[in-house]
Amino acid sequence: AEELNMEKRIQKLITWIKTEIGGLLGRYGFVFVPAHMDIIHQYMCIKNGLKLFICPKRKLEVPSINPKTGEDETEQDTVDETIVWFAKMMVGHSNFKFICLVSGDNDYVPLFKELKNCGIYRALVPPTIDSLSNTKELVRLADRHPVTSKRMILRLDR
Repeated sequence: AEELNMEKRIQKLITWIKTEIGGLLGRYGFVFVPAHMDIIHQYMCIKNGLKLFICPKRKLEVPSINPKTGEDETEQDTVDETIVWFAKMMVGHSNFKFICLVSGDNDYVPLFKELKNCGIYRALVPPTIDSLSNTKELVRLADRHPVTSKRMILRLDR
């Protein structure tokens, strides 16, 4: 049942992007995932025309405490920094006009602010209402569509 729900969410996202933005860059959306993402979910992304970037964990020279969980870590996820790097790299691409971020994490606030200064429209897709950080700053930074003036936000948990 979870796999079916995930596939419906991906299809809902693709449909929304086509309606809201008009299509994917080069007909492809890019999904940045941790190496431990379930293979079934990876397959569903690929099946729906999304290109995966697998982001492996980085070994830490000195263990640290995860600020979100309070647990010791010997490895660090690289998904967030890879998304930021890729978005900044894409700013120079002439067809890069929109970014659709599937997250509610405030770690992306600086990126969203920077992309606004570059004239990139910012759409937000929090996977669930619980995935939004408490301040909901990303919600405030999501742009209004240049034609419809509707805020470009899609919740996948509805």
